[in-house]
Amino acid sequence: MANVLIVGKRGRCYRAALRMGHTVFLWSDGPLHESRKEKLAGWVETPFKSCEKGLLTADVDAIQEFNIEFVIAATESSVDIAAMIRKQFKLTGTPLKTTNLLHNKNEMKLEALKHNIPITKFHLISDQDTPEILADKLGLPLVIKPVAESGARGVMVLNNLDEIKLHAKSGLLAEAFVDGTEVSVETFIHNGVPIFHNITEYLHQWKKSIVPAAFEAELLENIININDRVIAGFGVKNGMTHAEFYLTKNGPVFGEMAVRPPGGYYMELIEYAYGFNPWKTYVELETAATPKPLPVKAKKFSCVFMIHPGAGIVDEVSGIALLKELKEVKQFKCKVEPGILVGERDSTSSEVGHVLMSADSREALLEKLKIVENNLVIKMKQ
Repeated sequence: MANVLIVGKRGRCYRAALRMGHTVFLWSDGPLHESRKEKLAGWVETPFKSCEKGLLTADVDAIQEFNIEFVIAATESSVDIAAMIRKQFKLTGTPLKTTNLLHNKNEMKLEALKHNIPITKFHLISDQDTPEILADKLGLPLVIKPVAESGARGVMVLNNLDEIKLHAKSGLLAEAFVDGTEVSVETFIHNGVPIFHNITEYLHQWKKSIVPAAFEAELLENIININDRVIAGFGVKNGMTHAEFYLTKNGPVFGEMAVRPPGGYYMELIEYAYGFNPWKTYVELETAATPKPLPVKAKKFSCVFMIHPGAGIVDEVSGIALLKELKEVKQFKCKVEPGILVGERDSTSSEVGHVLMSADSREALLEKLKIVENNLVIKMKQ
C-alpha cells in the first residue's frame, strides 16, 4: 500500500483508494467538510485557480510532509495540477508536457496531425483573420471554442459572416463544422497498452447517453483503432483516457482527448453495464498495480438522462413518484422545486438533476427512458 495524493474532490475516487488500503491525502478545490476529513491522512484546501501559473510554496511544503508516492487526478480541473506535483516531487505518472498538450485544443490537434490522425479542419484565430478569411478557410457553419475549456463551455456554431464578426475573437479556435453524430471512448491503459474500451453513444448531446454504443463491428473496430493511435501518439502510459469522436460519412474523426476519468456519470454507467468498479481500476493503474482482467463485453446496457428545463423560475415539478417506481432507475436526483431559479445551461455539467438507468437489453432501456422523458415534467413560469 502507498501514500496517495488525490487531486480533486470526487468521493468515489478517494473512497476506492481508502478501501484498497492506501494512506490517502486529498487536495480539494476549496474548503472540505469536516466529515470528509475523518478518514484522510491529510489535505490541502487551496483553490485550483491559485495554482494556474505554478504550485504555491505553502502547498509544496504541506505535500512534502505527506511523503507521497503517487498523485491521482480525479477531476477535469485537477489534471495539470497533479502533473505539476509529479514534476515537483519527481514521481511517475502522466507528465506535465502531456497534460499541457492535451489541455490546449490547438496544440492537441497539431500533434494529432503529426500522427496522421483524422481530424476536422481547424485554425487558431488571430487579429489578421477577417470573417471572410475564416469562412473561406473552414466553410459555414463555423464552430468556435476556447482552446483550454472542456464540457462544451464557450462552444458556438456561427452560421454567417455577421455572427463570425461578432463572436470570432483572436485566441479562439475555429473549426470546420462536422456533420455527424458524436461518441466518446473510455479507455484504461496499463504500461502503454489499452486493456479496456467502452464506447459511449450520445443519444442527445448534453442530455442523454447510453453505454455501450450499438454500432456495426467494423465501425466499432475503426473507432477503437483511431483511439489507440491517439493514446500511443500522445504517449499515455497508465491510467484512463476519455476521447471524443465524430462519426462522419467518411469515417470517424478525432475531436479531443483528456487523460482523466470522464464526467457525465459515465463511470457509473460503465459499472452498471460491465459489472466492475472503474474507480478501483483507475486507482490501481495510477498506483503501479496490475488490475485483474477486465470484461471485453458489457453484461447490460445503462444510460444517463441529464435534467435541465432551461433558464427561468420553476413553476411545477411532476412525475417523480412514477419515476421512482421503475426498477431500471438506479439513481435519481432532482435539485429543483417550485420557486427555484434555474440558470442558463452553459456546459455539459450544467444540470438540475439526473437519472441513471440500467436494463438487460438496449430496447428495454430505451423504452423506460422514454417513460422517464414523457413523465418527468418541470414547468417554468412564463
